[in-house]
Order: sequence, then structure tokens, then C-alpha cells
Amino acid sequence: MMNKHRQGGMTGTGWLVVLALIGFFSMLVIKLAPVYMEHYSVKTVLESLKEEPLITQKSVGEIRTMIQRRLKVNGVYDMSNDAIKIKQEGGVTHVDVSYQVTKHMAGNVDVLLTFSDNIQLVAN
Repeated sequence: MMNKHRQGGMTGTGWLVVLALIGFFSMLVIKLAPVYMEHYSVKTVLESLKEEPLITQKSVGEIRTMIQRRLKVNGVYDMSNDAIKIKQEGGVTHVDVSYQVTKHMAGNVDVLLTFSDNIQLVAN
């Protein structure tokens, strides 16, 4: 039979573990949220290409310049030219944006995030 008067709440160690977990997940959110917001901007830029008139008649260089300008307007400054691949086949243009972001967390712990988005542009 258990004595109800001896039951208590969490110990000090239990509270430290809970606070450490809250701190860890808060740090994750603070470090990774901007990366995901930047990725949302990349997706928005790619989707905006669908609305561009006569996009499939533009050269690969013109499309690349257009994408890079729109990325800069949206605050994405670190996108390399190698991350953007554009291929034209007939009346269809394939745009593929694949990149990785490494975020330092603490000590010797880093987080590697990999993103890959593609879109097919058909003459409109």
C-alpha cells in the first residue's frame, strides 16, 4: 500500500532534464526556421515562373538571371549558380534547384539540410 503523503512532484534533476529539452528544441527552431523560410521563398520564385509570359521562349541564361534576381528580391543571397539547373526540351523547360544548407548548432554539432525543387514550364 502506497503512502499518499510521501508522493511529490518532479525532482530537481527531472526539472533540469525538462528545461534542457525545452532549450534544445527552442535552439533548433531558432536556427532552422530562417532556413525553411528561405526555402519557401525559393519555392515561391519557382512557382512565379509559371505565370511569366513566353517563359519557354527565353534562353537558359535569361531564365537563370530572372531566377537569381527574384531570389535576391526575396532575400536569398547565397544561392550558387550550380544549384540552378535549367534544361529545355522542345516546348518544355525543366528548372531544378537543389542545394544544401549547413547550420552550426553547438560545439562540433552541425545540421545538414538538403532541398530539391523542380518545376516544368510549358508554353502558355
